[in-house]
Amino acid sequence: MRNGDSDTDDARMEYFFNPRSIAIIGASDKRRKPGGTPLPALRDRAYAGQVYPINPQYQEIAGFKCYPSILDVPGDVDMAVISIPAASVPGALEECAAKGVKAAVIFSAGFSEADAEGEALQEQITEIAKANGMRILGPNCLGIMNLANSVLASFAFVVDLEPVTPMTMGFVSQSGAYGAMMFDQATSAGVGFSSFTSVGNEADAEFSEFLEYLLGDPNAQVLGGYLEGAKDGARFRRVAEQALRLEKPILIMKVGRTGAGARAASSHTGSLAGDDQIYDAFFKQMGIVRIEDLSELISFAILHRCGRSFEGKRVVILSGSGGRGVMLADKCERLGLAVPEITGTTRARLEVALPAFGSAMNPVDMTAGSGWDHMTPDRCLRALIDDENSDIVVAQPYFHHGGGMQLAEEFLKLYHSTDKPIVLLSHRRARVDEDDEPGVLVEKAGVPVLTDAAEMVQAMADLAWYQQKVKRFREAEQSPQPRVEVRDPRVEELLGDAGPLTEFDCKQILKGYEIPITREGLAGSADEAAELARELGYPVVLKVQSGQILHKTEAGGIALDLGSDEQVRDAYDAILASAKSFAPDAEIQGVLVQEMVGDGVEVIIGVTQDPVFGPAIMFGLGGIFVEALRDVSFRVAPLLRPDAEDMLDEIRGRRVLEGMRGKAPADREALIDVILKVSQLVCDHRDRIEELDINPLMVFPKGAKALDALITRRGG
Repeated sequence: MRNGDSDTDDARMEYFFNPRSIAIIGASDKRRKPGGTPLPALRDRAYAGQVYPINPQYQEIAGFKCYPSILDVPGDVDMAVISIPAASVPGALEECAAKGVKAAVIFSAGFSEADAEGEALQEQITEIAKANGMRILGPNCLGIMNLANSVLASFAFVVDLEPVTPMTMGFVSQSGAYGAMMFDQATSAGVGFSSFTSVGNEADAEFSEFLEYLLGDPNAQVLGGYLEGAKDGARFRRVAEQALRLEKPILIMKVGRTGAGARAASSHTGSLAGDDQIYDAFFKQMGIVRIEDLSELISFAILHRCGRSFEGKRVVILSGSGGRGVMLADKCERLGLAVPEITGTTRARLEVALPAFGSAMNPVDMTAGSGWDHMTPDRCLRALIDDENSDIVVAQPYFHHGGGMQLAEEFLKLYHSTDKPIVLLSHRRARVDEDDEPGVLVEKAGVPVLTDAAEMVQAMADLAWYQQKVKRFREAEQSPQPRVEVRDPRVEELLGDAGPLTEFDCKQILKGYEIPITREGLAGSADEAAELARELGYPVVLKVQSGQILHKTEAGGIALDLGSDEQVRDAYDAILASAKSFAPDAEIQGVLVQEMVGDGVEVIIGVTQDPVFGPAIMFGLGGIFVEALRDVSFRVAPLLRPDAEDMLDEIRGRRVLEGMRGKAPADREALIDVILKVSQLVCDHRDRIEELDINPLMVFPKGAKALDALITRRGG
C-alpha cells in the first residue's frame, strides 16, 4: 500500500483504491441491481483480492461464497460496499467497525438529498465513521473504480466497458449519472481512465480529498472533475498548488455559472463578488482549466499525453484546404495562439515543395493537388519542423492513400526527430479501426490525432496556458514576496476593538502595512482643521469621520478643494451640522483634513470574504468601470506576484493604466505592491476582516496613494 497501514484519515483513502479485500453488503445475484453489479465485474476483470458477498439469502453469488454477515467473514476486510436501505446503513456500519473495515462505499440513497430525516441519518453515519476511524465514500453515490487494478466497486454501467490504454485520466465527480456519461464518452474517444470516483453526498471523504489522493497516483497524469460546489476551499487550494508543482493538470467542469446573484454587502467589492466569479478567479489563479464541454477534456488529455511543450504558442498550419486553414488560423488568434508569417529559408523550401497553386503563407495551403504527390506533405512538414520561428505544427494526416504504411513510417521518423508538438487534424472519427494499419501505427506511437478543429485549438490554447502557469508558479515560489513587518501597535488595537471603523482608522491600518495613504490629520475643532490645512498646504479636503456614516457624500459630510482658513472653518461647521442632521445618533470622531492630490488613474482594490475560499481580493478601475461596467478581476488570498500581474492584465480597461491620449502610464509596480500588501493584511487578519475597500487608490506615473478606505470587521 502506498501509505502503509497508518490509521490517519489520509492514509485510509488508500483503501478505496487498493483494497486487499472487498465485502459487498446487500449483494444480489441480479446483475442489474446495485448490489449485483460489482460481483461479476470484479470476477470478470480478475480483481486479485478477496471478495466477500454479504447476504443471508444466498450461499453463493457469481462464484463467490456468500456470508450472512460481515462479522462471519473469516479474513480481514479492507473495504465494504453497502447497498441496502438507508435505515439499515448505520447498523451495517457498526458491524463494519467491529470487523475493522477501513473504508466504506455507500451506494444507498435516502440521506441528506432526501429530507430532514435523511439528513439526520447521514449525520449518524458520519459520526460512526469518525468514531471508528473509518472513511466513507457517499452515500448516494455510484462508487469507485480503479481500472489499474480492477477495483470495480461501482454499480454504474461503465464497469462493463473495456478499459482503454494508456490509462492517464483520474476523474472525480459530484454527479453520479452525468459523471458516468462523461466516462463513457471519453472512453469511446480514446481517453483511458485510471480511476473514476462518484462522491455522492460527501458525508465524509469529499471531492478535494480524492483529487489529493490522485496526485500520488502515477497512472493519473491528468485529473478531471465535475464540480457543483467545493466543501473545503483550503484543501482544494493545497491540492491545486501541489498539482502545479507536480505538473499534473486539473480540468474541472464547474456548473452553476448563472443565478447565484451578488452578495448584499456594504462595500463595492462584496456587491460585485458573485459566487461563480470567485470560482473562476480561483481556477485561473491555481492553474485549473475550467472546461465548458466534455470535448475539451478529451482533446486536452490526448494532447497532454504526447508529453511535449505547447508553451511557445506560435502555430504553423499545414492544410490541404485553404478554407480550413484560414478557419484554424482565426480560431488560434482568437484564443491567444500566434500564427506567425513564414519567411526566409522555410518559405523558400515550401515554395519548391508546393504545387503551382499552393500557398507558402501561414496557413500553408497544399491544395487538393497534394493528393497526387504523397511527398508534398512530407517535404512541407520537414520545412515547418525545421522552422525556428514556430513552436507547434498542425497538419492533416496523409497516410490513407496508396502506400499508407510507408508514409506513416516516414511520418513517425519525422515526428521523433523533433521535440515540437505535431498535432494531426483528421476528418475521420476519433478512434481508428483496427484495419486502418497506418492509423493504428501512428496512434500507438502517441501522436495526438483529433477530429474537431475548434476543440483542437481550444485544447492547444488550454495546454499552452497551463504550461506557462506552471512555469510562472514555480518562479514565484522561488522568489517569494517580502513580508511587511508590522510595527504599529494601532493595527492590532483597531482591528481588535469592537464597533465600526472610520476612514481615518482604516487608513492607519493600511499605513501599518506600508500601503501609501494621503497626508492627513484628524481635527476636533474648526481651528484645529485650519491649522492642519496650513501644515498640509492648500488646497485640502474635509470629511466627517463616523463609523455609522459609511457613505459620507449622502450625509453632506465632504467638502473639496478648500483654499483658505476661512473656507476650512466654514466647511467644518457645515459638515458637522449636516452629518448630525443625517444621522442624529451617530458617534462623530472628528473631521479628517486631507491633502488634495494631483491627477492620476483612479482604481479600486477590495476584499470580500467568500464562504468557500475565504478572503477574495478585487481590482478594477474606478468610476463607471466599477459601477456600470463591472470591469473587475478577483483572486483568492494569499496572492503571489503573478496573480497581481494577471489581475491588472485581465480587466478590459487595462489600456487606461498603460497611458492614453498623451498621458504617462500609471505606476504598475506601485499598484502590484499595494495589491500584495492588501493580500498580506487580510491573510494576517482573516478572522477579523469581513470586507475592505480602498476606493479610490490614486495611481500616479510614480507611486500611488489611498484616498479613501473602508474596513468592516467580522461580526462588527
